[in-house]
Amino acid sequence: MTVQEHAGNDKSCLWHASDFADDELKDELFCIRFASVENCKSFMETFREVAESQKSTEENKEASAAAGLLEKLSVEEKEAKDKVEEKDVKAKEEKETKEDTKKVDDSEKKDGEPAST
Repeated sequence: MTVQEHAGNDKSCLWHASDFADDELKDELFCIRFASVENCKSFMETFREVAESQKSTEENKEASAAAGLLEKLSVEEKEAKDKVEEKDVKAKEEKETKEDTKKVDDSEKKDGEPAST
């Protein structure tokens, strides 16, 4: 948001701001005329103070958004690590099952009889 004096009148000023009056966010140009030059100057000073305070709020929102993304990133990494560990456990279980089956098959060949499980 920016504010400036109107070129043709010391009692009026212009500013750019986002407007949501028509249920659609768009950038608009506004103008206001005051009864005195002092009122106009006071409005402009207050406007600038508010605009500056809004900048720091916007920066805080951006920082929070970035922190949220970083948090999600670390969670996703953990989930990916858990999936890898889960796959390793499954692979190990399958290998053990195959080894057990092979032992049973080997014992059947030696004895000539099916082994009981």
